[in-house]
Amino acid sequence: MSFRKPRHLTWREFFRRLWVELQEDAVTECAAQLAFYFLFALFPFLFFLVTLAAYLPFAPGAVNSMVERLGPLMPPEALQVVRGHLESLVIDSRPRLITLGLMVALWSASRGVDAFRRALNLAYDVPEYRPFWKTQGLAILMTVAGSLVIPTAFALFLLGGRLGEWIAGHLHVLNAYLAVWSWLRWPFTACLVMLVLALCYWRLPAVRHRYHFLSPGALLASVLWLFTTWGFTQYVEHFGRYNVTYGSIGGVVVLLLWLYLTGLIFIIGGEVNAVLEQAQAEAAKAEGRPSPIEPPLLKAGAVGGGGSGRERLAFWRWRRRMAERASPEVVPPAEVQETPDGGTGTEERRDPSSLH
Repeated sequence: MSFRKPRHLTWREFFRRLWVELQEDAVTECAAQLAFYFLFALFPFLFFLVTLAAYLPFAPGAVNSMVERLGPLMPPEALQVVRGHLESLVIDSRPRLITLGLMVALWSASRGVDAFRRALNLAYDVPEYRPFWKTQGLAILMTVAGSLVIPTAFALFLLGGRLGEWIAGHLHVLNAYLAVWSWLRWPFTACLVMLVLALCYWRLPAVRHRYHFLSPGALLASVLWLFTTWGFTQYVEHFGRYNVTYGSIGGVVVLLLWLYLTGLIFIIGGEVNAVLEQAQAEAAKAEGRPSPIEPPLLKAGAVGGGGSGRERLAFWRWRRRMAERASPEVVPPAEVQETPDGGTGTEERRDPSSLH
């Protein structure tokens, strides 16, 4: 998906479609659910992350660098909760890699990724066709990948910084280098968030489309997340008094609000990608070209969206249930493949009767 305004879709039509999707997909409610799952998965994920980082020989100090990088992005109360938990984890320099607790932590951490998958299915208006073992395996695989990518990226960033300091010291430009390097940390953080989001937007929803690192949704979500979290941090520092209102759990409440904003922005990024890809698919169909995206299809006789009132409410409940788990009413999407002229094509769909 190229980063430009698709044909046959004006900016006014784009924002109209995006607004309708945000309302119909109950984005704020999904973000609240996602915030709970993120909070539930955060500390098991930190446990799994610290355990893996202890066994990476090229990642000394990567976890500490990650916490320092979160300083300007997280409110102090929320960061204090996370930092206190991390300090209790890093006491053991070489924790056991395979334990029952680690497996439980991995499963718990993957619940946030699985909740994000359901939200992206709603964004693309598609039912889940993959079996339970595949969706849960994908959630665990994405969690492990994130646990490896994050400390590895920070380790490379640290190694590059130390190498740059050594070179700048020999060239007698150390002060200028330190000033430039302090600003380079922000693009690095944005690119890391964009990489993780691009992978999630590509693999989690139940559609088949091509991978794009600079997708509009990933780019928008990354930049918007950085500015929003920075603004929320400034608000909490100067105006918010959550400790007065909530007492000893004020830090947890701030952390939950930060996770809510994070989930909301990540879902909006998925909605932006869905609107643009669906518009490109409509334009390709009108021009007789292969579609760049292939969603699953419903078999004949499945529940539809007609009617009003109670029937429409039942339809939306069914739609959210379909986005959560696999159903025999769904035909898997065709594969999106490269064509000789550089475009995209799709394999011929199998007959639904052959699935049984």
